Order: sequence, then structure tokens, then C-alpha cells
Amino acid sequence: MKKTLEYLKEKAKNNQKISALTAYDYPTTKILEEAKIDMIILGDSVGTNVLGYNNETEVTLEDIIHHTKAVYRAIKNIFLVVDLPFQTYDTPKNAVNNAKKLIALGADAVKFEGINLPVLKALKAENIPVMCHIGLNPQHEQERMQRGKVAKGKSLGEATELINGAKILSDNGADLMILEKIPEKVSKIISENISTITIGIGGGKFCNGQILIINDLFGLNERKFKHCPEYIELRNPMIETVKKYIDEVGKVQFPEKHHANIIKEDEYNKLVGWCKENNIKV
Repeated sequence: MKKTLEYLKEKAKNNQKISALTAYDYPTTKILEEAKIDMIILGDSVGTNVLGYNNETEVTLEDIIHHTKAVYRAIKNIFLVVDLPFQTYDTPKNAVNNAKKLIALGADAVKFEGINLPVLKALKAENIPVMCHIGLNPQHEQERMQRGKVAKGKSLGEATELINGAKILSDNGADLMILEKIPEKVSKIISENISTITIGIGGGKFCNGQILIINDLFGLNERKFKHCPEYIELRNPMIETVKKYIDEVGKVQFPEKHHANIIKEDEYNKLVGWCKENNIKV
């Protein structure tokens, strides 16, 4: 069954938590389909987790389009949210034009950062489902992040700004909302005072659902994050597997006979004869 916005709203209404992960490619999406995840957020985190960029601001619309096509090829039932990259929603008009491109590729909703009411209104006027993103905004707060100040809402001023901003966005039609690196008690206030579905990342258990970067979930990154559980650590086993492969190739332990394709003896004898006739070494 295709998971729609109405499906997610019904889960939230019934106090059933929504599960979400990022995905950036076809095979990962196939795995998430088999696992029956509710939602994929194809975020600008593709830049730092897949493309080797220094930060999220380097991700282009072309990058997002490329990865959206790959993810969508594997989508059957999952609800797909796709990020509007940095500076692609600098005006309401640009936001609408670029969002329509992503919706046309299969996105069920688009996401943008910040308490940007003109952009939200423009998108909703075109009946485009929208996920807003408040708290830590990686596209716009790189300097803050470089100083190690990733949490948002620990002071009265920041907390009230987030609460008021969330209410404004919700009142103007935001369908879903990321709460990133917001103190749990503040996320609780937000989630209980707006009608919009809240999805937390480092935002605590009171959100309607949770999102994690899939590379973090699988333990593929060197850096570990407080908000991500250590379910599994795949990075070191992958390194050791590659080392074993290198060693066996070097020692001619791989490939073994059962790894090789076989030509029938009579066909091979014919080939040998042909090689001799044509002065080809066998």
C-alpha cells in the first residue's frame, strides 16, 4: 500500500510513531521498501554522505534530481520527501518552479529550511505538499555548526522563536516539520501545540516520528552522533572484508575453480586448433 500524507496523518492521530530514514540510491531504497519504512527524506545530506562535499550548501538541484530519479525507481510504498537545495528557494517563484521539478520526478513532498512564510504560502498555493525544517538549519548555519553549536532552542529566546515559528508554519499549511537538534522538552511543546506532523532528529521522543541519516544508522561514518543509536557498525567489517579480498587476490587464492566459467572440452579443443592455425599462443 502506497503511504500517503493521509496515511501519515492517521498514524500521528492514533499516536503511532512514524519511521523515516534518508536514502540516496536505488539499492538502499529497495532495502527500505523491504523493511517497510514509512518515509524517505532524500536530503541535502547526500552532499556530505555520498558526494564528498564539505557541507550541505554545495549540493545543487542537479545533484538532487539525479538522486531523486535513482530513489524513485525503487519506490513502491514509501512516502518520499525531497529537499530543495541551498538557494533554490531564494524567492517564492524559484521555490515553486524547483519544487514542481521534484514533484514531477516522483516526490510526494518537498522540504525547505527555516521559518520562511512567503515560500510556504507560494508552495501551498500550488497545492504542493510541504515539509518545513526548523531548529538547526545546516544550509544556513554552517558557521554555527563549525563552532560546535548544533543544538537550537536551549535559551528562552531561541525556544520561543522556534515555538512561535512552528505555530506560524503550521497555521499556514505546513504538512510535516523536521525538528532538528531541539531540546526534547521544547520539541514536546511544539508537537503538542501544532497540527503539523513533527519528525525529530535529535529532537527527543515526543515528536510524531523520527528520522536518521542512514549512513549513521549503519555505522558507516567515522564520526558518531549523540542522537543516533549504535545498532550496528558496518564500517570496520567492510574495511576488513576489502583487506581480505586484496590479500586473496594477491595470493591467487581468489578466484577458485568454482568461481570460474567453464567452456566444454570439445569446444575448447576446437578453439585450440583455431589458435594454432592463427599463430595465437594458448
